[in-house]
Amino acid sequence: MKRITLDEAIAYVDEQCPNQFTRENKIAWLSELDNLIFEKIIKDRENPEITEFDGYDDETDGDTVLLVPFLYKEIYRFYIEKNINYSNRELGAYNNAMQMFNAYYEEYYSWYNRNHKTTKTVQFDI
Repeated sequence: MKRITLDEAIAYVDEQCPNQFTRENKIAWLSELDNLIFEKIIKDRENPEITEFDGYDDETDGDTVLLVPFLYKEIYRFYIEKNINYSNRELGAYNNAMQMFNAYYEEYYSWYNRNHKTTKTVQFDI
């Protein structure tokens, strides 16, 4: 499945949501999001594509492939956009971006959940 790179994600966000924030800010936000995705979605699955995530920083190669497939790239756009709007105190735009982020996150999570078995077991009594 096609993936999006760090530079592609940043360029896409800048095209869709012009802003004054630095590349380093956006890398930090992408790192934060991919860490969340790794910890909450990928980590406890059978045969995960990656077994650890160290994050990104300003030294990370722009061709580094992000965790979420291209099909769900909007998750990156709206995560950064919500952070931009929050930082700019544009709360209406923040709320809209947050709702879009949540929708794409849930869509990605559902897809991942359907296609990757969990290693966790749940015990319940009847």
